[in-house]
Amino acid sequence: MKPASELGNLTRRDFVKSAAGATLSLAVVAPTRAAAGSLVSTVFGGTYEREYRKAVLDPFERETGIKVLAKLGVTSEWVTNALVNRRHPEIDVLLLPYPDNIKVAAEGIAMPLTVQDIPNMKDVDPVWYDQFHGMGVALDYVGYGIAYREDLVPQAPTAWKDLWDPAFKNKVTIPDIGSWGSWEMLVVAARLNGGGEDNMAPAFPALQKLKPNVRQFFKSGAELAQLLDSGEAWVCGMTTNIAPYGLIDAGKPVKFIYPTDGAMAGVASYHIAKNSPNAELCKTFINFALSPPVQSAFCAGVIAGPVNRNATVTEKIKQRVPPLDQLRVFDWFKILPQMQALADRWNQEVAF
Repeated sequence: MKPASELGNLTRRDFVKSAAGATLSLAVVAPTRAAAGSLVSTVFGGTYEREYRKAVLDPFERETGIKVLAKLGVTSEWVTNALVNRRHPEIDVLLLPYPDNIKVAAEGIAMPLTVQDIPNMKDVDPVWYDQFHGMGVALDYVGYGIAYREDLVPQAPTAWKDLWDPAFKNKVTIPDIGSWGSWEMLVVAARLNGGGEDNMAPAFPALQKLKPNVRQFFKSGAELAQLLDSGEAWVCGMTTNIAPYGLIDAGKPVKFIYPTDGAMAGVASYHIAKNSPNAELCKTFINFALSPPVQSAFCAGVIAGPVNRNATVTEKIKQRVPPLDQLRVFDWFKILPQMQALADRWNQEVAF
C-alpha cells in the first residue's frame, strides 16, 4: 500500500495553535469575491453541522454577504437529486463522503476546480483533488483504524492482519457491506492477500477465514459503540476515531490505534454542480472554507485533519488524527464499477 506521502508532500505540518486562536483570526480572511446572492450547499447533521455553521457558514455570510442555504438529508439522496437535475441543479455545492463523492465525479456532473478558480488550493496537496480527477476538493479527513477493549484482549492488535488472530474468536466486529468502512475493509483484505483494486478476488477467501472471529457486522457508530461498551466485541476493525473516543472520553477501557501498515482515509469533499448558475459564488465559498484559519477552527470542532497544509490544529487532533505519512488512499474509481458485484459476493460468501 502506498502511503499518502508518496502521493505528495503531505507531512511535517505543525500542530501548535488552538482552535480559539484560529477562530480569532477569522476576521482577517479576505474572500476572493464579495457579492450579494445565495447558494445551496449540503451539510451533514449533528455535531458536524453545529461546528460547520460556527466555523464556516456563519463567518462566510458575515464576510461576504452571500447567503448559504444549508441542505440536510441523506447523501445518496443528494447524489440522486444532482443526477436528476443535472441540467438545472437544485444543489450548487455538494459536500459528500466516500463513495458518493466519487460517484459525482465519475458521472461528470461536477465541474473541474483549479487553483485559478480557488486560490487556496495552492496550499492543498494534489492528493486531495487528484483522487476526484480534478472535479472536487477535500474539506477535511479522518483515518480508519482499530478500536479494542484494553481490559479484555489477551494481546493488543497493532496491524490489520491481527483481526484474524484466533485469540479473537467471536469477538471481532467489522462494518457490514454498504456501511461506512466496508469498502475500505474489502480493499484491506484484498491487499493483505496479494490483491488490490484491480484484483479484489483475494478479499473473499480472507474474509471467510475471518468469519469465526466475527461476532457481528455493525451498521452504525452507535451499534459499534454498544458492542464495545458491553464487551460483546473486544475488537473493532475499520472504524474512524469518533465512536471509540466517545467511549474513551466517557472513561471506558477502550483504546484506538492506527495500524502499523497504515490508516485508510475517510474524506468529506466539495463538488460544484456543473450547470450551477451560482458557480462563481460557490468558488468563493470553497476558497473561504479552505483558508487556514477556517480550516483550523472547523477541524478543531469536529476532530478531523485539515487539508490546507498551513492550517494549525490542537493537540487533541494531533493525538486522534493519523499522521499523514500513515494514511492510505486507494483508487475509488477502480472500486466504483465493481461495487454491485462486490456487494453481491459479500452477501453470498461472507454475510450469511
